[in-house]
Amino acid sequence: MNAVEVLLAVRGYIKHFFGCEECRKNFLRGAAHLDDVVFSDKDAVLFLWRSHNRANHWLRRDVTEDPQHPKVQFPNLSQCPTCHKTSANGSVVWEEDSVYEFLQSMYSGASIVRDSESVGMHPVPFRWENSYRPPEDGTYAVNFVSVVTAYVPNIINATRLDVSLCLAFYILCTGLMGLLYWRFCRPCRSRKNSSSFSLV
Repeated sequence: MNAVEVLLAVRGYIKHFFGCEECRKNFLRGAAHLDDVVFSDKDAVLFLWRSHNRANHWLRRDVTEDPQHPKVQFPNLSQCPTCHKTSANGSVVWEEDSVYEFLQSMYSGASIVRDSESVGMHPVPFRWENSYRPPEDGTYAVNFVSVVTAYVPNIINATRLDVSLCLAFYILCTGLMGLLYWRFCRPCRSRKNSSSFSLV
């Protein structure tokens, strides 16, 4: 996967769909010169890391800060001692090569905790002809269920809002069809009845 393309997609998503207007403006301000500084996967990773730390710096001690998760520079010294380097004048600066390696190891596939599996949910084989048998290629369904017998293929993941909107749309369409019938078909029928009556 090309990290530069992913980063551009993230920027596009935040620009057009992100709900927090202030967050959107701040991110886009920081990503204005993205095309000039990001040329490789490493540049993309470090760009996001710098943006995260810059946001944490400005939000530190803000009224919105969660006391359980304070806005600190990441990673801290205990998480990655090699990421911090003391310069000749005694100030601490980032060792970005070490930061990149730390981020790569921290967010690698082996370190990811899959929430669905941690609560006892596992992938279920496809259901064929009322019996469970895995397909020949060994693939599994992407849906997760707690109880295997509760699995039904082609389950639609819909919230109450989705169902309500569908119902409202159905009622609206039915009403429009009735209105169109009443407006256009009813006069034709009454004209036919009146013309046939006059012939008698």
